[in-house]
Amino acid sequence: MGGTVRLSKGRFLAAFLGLFAALLVGWQWTGAARYYNASLLAVAAVLGPMVHGWLLQSGAPGSAPVWVRGADQVQAAIQFDALAVGVVPALALVGATPGFRLARRVLMLMLALALCFVVDVLLVSTFPLLVFYKNPFTDVLGTYVGLIAFVGAPVIIWFVLAFQQLRLLLPSLQTRR
Repeated sequence: MGGTVRLSKGRFLAAFLGLFAALLVGWQWTGAARYYNASLLAVAAVLGPMVHGWLLQSGAPGSAPVWVRGADQVQAAIQFDALAVGVVPALALVGATPGFRLARRVLMLMLALALCFVVDVLLVSTFPLLVFYKNPFTDVLGTYVGLIAFVGAPVIIWFVLAFQQLRLLLPSLQTRR
């Protein structure tokens, strides 16, 4: 892109909201959250024991899975549907960002999905460490990790992935000469 191009905030917002709504309907209609959560739990079940020795077991139908170590148990009391739907705003933000060529946009969408998945796996994998060992450090860390996973990750991931494109579109991010 040559010269200074500005981002139409209204057009971006409209594109984001439209894409967000379409993706959310598609996410619910296809049952993507169910597959996302199953993959998330499968990876966490492998990673968790390697990191901290707790084993992830399926809960009773309709209940949360349980982390187990010896006689100790921690129910993974996470709103998995809310965690999974956090992917949708990240995808909508990347999808609505103007200026990406198709191949680059597809790559950014795949990276956004993968990075959201990594953040969510970290949350689920570390859950027994953050809940079982009660102390001020784990309370603060658990709150911070939950806040990032449920709220911050989609926007942070989008900003990191789209930063170079945003620099071209937003004068405040352009380097001064």
